[in-house]
Amino acid sequence: MPADRQDLEERIAAATPLDTVRGLFFNAIFSTVREHRGDGSARATDPLGRGSRAAFLSYPVVDFLRIAWNAADVLEGVYGDTGQAFYEMGRRSAQNVFESLWGRTLLSLAGGAEHGLAAQIGAGYRGAVSYGERSLEWTGPRSCVITFTRDFLVPNYHCGVFAAALQVQGAQGVRAEGRQVGLLDAEYDVSWE
Repeated sequence: MPADRQDLEERIAAATPLDTVRGLFFNAIFSTVREHRGDGSARATDPLGRGSRAAFLSYPVVDFLRIAWNAADVLEGVYGDTGQAFYEMGRRSAQNVFESLWGRTLLSLAGGAEHGLAAQIGAGYRGAVSYGERSLEWTGPRSCVITFTRDFLVPNYHCGVFAAALQVQGAQGVRAEGRQVGLLDAEYDVSWE
């Protein structure tokens, strides 16, 4: 089933011109589509028809949302549904971050531990997007609840980000489950072995 366009329009309506996302995240979506459906499909998901952005420049979140929803529709056949497509786009985004200088800096600040990386989530997102607030509450030595307020992406996307980020640090058995508690608000239960 195609990604929910009514949900997309509601998220777009809530955005302001000050809400931006780094090009690195646009490129993660384009590379996911390109890998599975080719360059023509990656360009087709982009209203500008380019299929790429400058990695560290910031672009309107409205553009990012349109591209993400277009990509979810294109990738639905690959992953089985749009929820899993969003999850995989999130995974790719985290992988792209950790391949960048900025991501390697976050890993360094984490001190090589999953616990440290989870504690860096707020700083990581502040460097990636201009909007929203994130908080973390530890519920155990390897589990936490992460709360996002005024964030534009669907929970599945961020679950993919969390899973990939913790796996980069060597975490096994990562579980990330998100639930939407408002249009732009969500809570995530994250745990690992």
